[in-house]
Amino acid sequence: MLTAGLIAFAGWPFITPLWTRAKSTSLSWIFFCLLLAVFPLMPVVGRKPNIFLVVGAGLLVLLLSLFVVTSVIKRKDSFVNEELVLHLLQMLSTVLSVCVVYGTHNSLLKKQGLPLINQVVSWIILASSFIVPLLSPLILFDRLFSILVSSMSTYLLLSTGYEALFPLVLSCLMFVWIHMEQETLPQSVVSCKQKVSSIQFTYNTDITRFRDFYLDDIRRAFFLVFFLMTAFFGTGNIASVNSFDLASVYCFLTVFSPYMMGALMTWKILIPFALVMCAFEAVQLTTQLSSKRNLTLFLLCVLSACNMFFSFCSISHYVIVMSMTIFLVFLNGLAQMLTTKKLTLCGRPKSHLI
Repeated sequence: MLTAGLIAFAGWPFITPLWTRAKSTSLSWIFFCLLLAVFPLMPVVGRKPNIFLVVGAGLLVLLLSLFVVTSVIKRKDSFVNEELVLHLLQMLSTVLSVCVVYGTHNSLLKKQGLPLINQVVSWIILASSFIVPLLSPLILFDRLFSILVSSMSTYLLLSTGYEALFPLVLSCLMFVWIHMEQETLPQSVVSCKQKVSSIQFTYNTDITRFRDFYLDDIRRAFFLVFFLMTAFFGTGNIASVNSFDLASVYCFLTVFSPYMMGALMTWKILIPFALVMCAFEAVQLTTQLSSKRNLTLFLLCVLSACNMFFSFCSISHYVIVMSMTIFLVFLNGLAQMLTTKKLTLCGRPKSHLI
C-alpha cells in the first residue's frame, strides 16, 4: 500500500499546474517518489545483511557533502570559515562511520569481537550528532543538510543493509517536497514568496507573515501523515520485537543489554521521523503556514486509527497509529529544536537575518 501511494504521489504534478510551472522540480519529485516506492517491497531489515550497501550509502553522503562544500567555498569571500569547517567535520564523521562499520563487520566475521577504538568512535559520533546540527547556520537548506549528514553518520552505524539508503532517499524527496509546496502557493501570496535559499529558521515567528488557511493545507497534512507512515514501515518494521535485528547495534556494543540496545534501535527508528518533521517545518515556513493552525494533522491521525480499528486490524497496529496523535507533538518539538536552536562557540554572538 505504501508503494502504491508513492506511485500515486508521483503523478501529482500531472494533475496540477506544477508540471508546466516547475518541470525540473516535478521530474525530481517523480524520480524520488518512484525510488522510495521500492523500499517497502524489500525484505525485512536484517534478513539479508549487506555491508557494501551501507558503505555505498556513506559514499553517496560524502559526494553530496563534497558538492555542498564546493558551493560554500564559491559563495564565501574567505576560504576558511566556520560553516566550511563544520561541513568538513561532518564529512570526517561520515568517513569514520563507514570505516567503523566496515572494520567492525570484518572483526566480527573473524570472531575477534568489537574493537575498543570502534566502540569509542561510535559513541562519539552518536553524541556529536545531537550537537553539530545546532552549530550550523539557521538558513533553511544549510540547517536541513546539516541535520541530514549528522543523522546519516549515526544511521550508518546502526545499519546492516539496504536500509542505510532509506533516509538518504527520503531526505532527497523531502528537499524536493519543500520546493514543490512553495510552487503551489496561490497567486495572492506569490508576491511575498521568498527563495528557499534565503529563508531562515527562527523560533520567534512573526504571526503577521502567516496567511489564511487553504484547501491545499489539508493535502499537506495528509502528505505528512503518509510520509511518517513510510518513515516507519518503509524498511519493513512491523509491530513486533522480532522485526528488529540486534546486529544493528554491534558497532556500539556486543554484550546483551536490553535497555541500551532498545534505546539505540529506538533512535534508529526516530531518525527518519525527525527528517520528515524537519522538512515539514520548512514546508510550513516556505508556505507561510503557522503550525498552530494546522490541526488537521491530528484529525487525520485519529481518522486513520479509527479506520484501522473498524477494519479489524491487529490491536498492536491500532495502538501504533493511535499513538501517532500524541507522538506528533513530541516530533514537532524535536523538529523545532533541531531547526531553530543555534549554539555558538567561543562566545560569538548570535547572528540573525532581518
